[in-house]
Amino acid sequence: MPDVTTTPVTESIDVAARLFAATSVASRARLLTTAAADLIGDAAAAIYLFSSEADTADWRMAAGTSDISLTQDLDWSTVAPLAALLEDPENAFILAGSDLTHEHYQHLNIARPVTSTAHLPMIFGGALMGAIEIISFSKELTLEDLEALQPLAEIGAPALREASLVEGQQADLLDSVHRMTQLYDLEKSLNATLDLDPLMPLIPRKVIAMLHCQAVHLWLFNGDDLTLMASAGEDPTVELGATQSASEGYVGQMAEEGVATLITDPNDERLLARSSGNEYPVWTALLVPLMQDEAEVGVLEAINRDDGEPFDEDDEFFFGSVAETVGSALKNANLMHAERKLEILEALVHVSSEITSTLRLERLLQIIVNSPQNVLPFERCSIALDNRGKLQLKSISGMTSIPMGDVQVEGLLELVRWLSTQPEALHLKQPNEESAADLPEPVAKHFEATGYRALYALPLNDDQGRVGVLLYEGLDPEFLDLPHTEMIKILAGQATVAIRNALLYREVPLISLLEPLMQRKQALLRTTKGRRIGFIAGGTLTVLFLVFCPLPMRLTGEATVAPQRLVSIATPIEGNVTEVFAREGQRVEAGQILGAMNDFQWRTDLASAEGRYRTALLGMQSDLSHGSAQAGADRSQTEYLRAEADRARAKIDNAQLRSPISGIVVTPSLQDTAGEHLDAGATFAQVLDLSSAVVNVAIPQADAALMRPGQTVAIKLDSYPQRSWHGSVSIVSPQATAGDGERTFTARVSLANEDATLRAGMTGRAKISIGYRPAGYVLLRRPALWIWQTLWNWFGW
Repeated sequence: MPDVTTTPVTESIDVAARLFAATSVASRARLLTTAAADLIGDAAAAIYLFSSEADTADWRMAAGTSDISLTQDLDWSTVAPLAALLEDPENAFILAGSDLTHEHYQHLNIARPVTSTAHLPMIFGGALMGAIEIISFSKELTLEDLEALQPLAEIGAPALREASLVEGQQADLLDSVHRMTQLYDLEKSLNATLDLDPLMPLIPRKVIAMLHCQAVHLWLFNGDDLTLMASAGEDPTVELGATQSASEGYVGQMAEEGVATLITDPNDERLLARSSGNEYPVWTALLVPLMQDEAEVGVLEAINRDDGEPFDEDDEFFFGSVAETVGSALKNANLMHAERKLEILEALVHVSSEITSTLRLERLLQIIVNSPQNVLPFERCSIALDNRGKLQLKSISGMTSIPMGDVQVEGLLELVRWLSTQPEALHLKQPNEESAADLPEPVAKHFEATGYRALYALPLNDDQGRVGVLLYEGLDPEFLDLPHTEMIKILAGQATVAIRNALLYREVPLISLLEPLMQRKQALLRTTKGRRIGFIAGGTLTVLFLVFCPLPMRLTGEATVAPQRLVSIATPIEGNVTEVFAREGQRVEAGQILGAMNDFQWRTDLASAEGRYRTALLGMQSDLSHGSAQAGADRSQTEYLRAEADRARAKIDNAQLRSPISGIVVTPSLQDTAGEHLDAGATFAQVLDLSSAVVNVAIPQADAALMRPGQTVAIKLDSYPQRSWHGSVSIVSPQATAGDGERTFTARVSLANEDATLRAGMTGRAKISIGYRPAGYVLLRRPALWIWQTLWNWFGW
């Protein structure tokens, strides 16, 4: 057995070494409880930590051995031993025997009978920071036991204090990192949009998720007063859209002072005035100003923390950082809003100038429905004009004319008929399918058929009555905001005046004929004398140029390469094709062998015929040498046999299938004919003669009288846009052919085609040169002929 006076010291040194290795409060407290229980023997131990920062006793169990645990819903003020330590923190005490009752350890769940308890204070810096609780199950604890535990309390107090400080620093660091992350996320979210409408409700939603409070309000200046523009959370003391001045509430007072305000006292008269008559009062508030370029634009307010504690300086600092991010986002959104307003104003000025620049009704309506689309986010704009009490659709954006009978146009006509019964402006939306029941039946049917989800219809009225209706449609239910509707109203007023003027202008007699002349006259009268002299001189020079300056005159027409000569190679006799020496597309020369037929039988016949011929020849020579009268008959027989041999030799020659001309083989899959049996006269192959080509040029009949054989021609084919062919007209067709819309005469042009580039069916353009003519004749001949023909058709003579 070790010496009892050295055992606690040895145990304390070992515990100190293990405490140094542990870093957290929980791990160090577990080491202390285990060491204390082992030192006493057959006992349980617990470590309690006391927070001296709170106004009331605030204990918590840091660790305990495995055979004890805290009871649920524990009220620390009912734990008598710990309350006694608060009254006398310098002395430890032991409870045993009759002094020990169940109330002294009722805060613990213990399955074994308790013999004695002891509570040893842990002092650090002269203040109570915790306690060691010993529960003995077999013996009564003595002062010697407490003296043995004293070294554990002395080394445990600074160890736990240091671990608590480290954990607090780590918690503060993590909280700082978390708040920096929140600020980054806030900045990223707010800068993701530059539109004020979605930005303002987004700000309080994001801030309340970061600050964990009951409500966050965004107040912005509207003149000299603050207006609640957006809110998140629940606050019955104020409503969205409420206004405050400096004399009405603490928000206005804070905005006037321009300094962040932190209210932590629930009895503050400002909070009491705000909460008067409300079931859920405001008991703490935090307000920071929103700044833009050193100018205050609003206030960001937060009320009532979720944990029941008042806001502190850390919250104020964090809220100030949030306000800087919010102010920057609002500044960017305001700049974008100002730019959009500027765009709208510029577009309005542009459209107004275009509207007032014309009195042509069709042109005017096209300007009204098409010009604003750069700044107005509509899908379709249309305008209908009043005609004897009924609206007639006159113009649709994106269409130069209205295609009557089109499904979409018919649906729009039905909507216009219904709008003719509505005297006021309409702004109808369908944000979802369920809201269709709240719409008028014609509008709901129109939305279902077209897919649009919003329309804005504005009547065009003046002092003489209704002029028409201006209609805008969009796929987005919120496609128009307040600046857009304001622009539409201004545009509608200008359009009403312009349309009325255009309608009155159309009533002037012969205005369509006189208007161009009047415009030319006014333009001429507005010019100076020098400009008029310049115009006269220019006109004179133009006339002289047209009369005396010759220009080359050309007739233009469609050019088509005519089919070339095609030669068929036929088998002279019946037989089988044994070999093929050409293929489709191959260029061949005249006399070149293209294939061969089986000539075995013909060679046999040739040998037999030659044998008989030689025999007859020898017989004839013998008869001649003997002077026989048979020699004459032998001579006839010999001539016959020689002719028969020549015929057999000709058959062998005909077995070689040769090309009669130079050209290109055009027979598809010619190689596959090897082995086929062909009858006499059957076509073996076809060769296309490309040595020359004929191009047919179609000239309109109005120019046919100018064509002559021998005129030079320049041809450019679509297949060879970089190359030109030159030739002359060889023949002019005596008969016209039907063309596309008019009759044409064909001029045939022969061209050399040595490189075989010209293929039948190629098309292009051709110009026939007919010589030099006066510039007026060349340039004005066609319009003069048209005028002459038109006048003759009208009057005749």
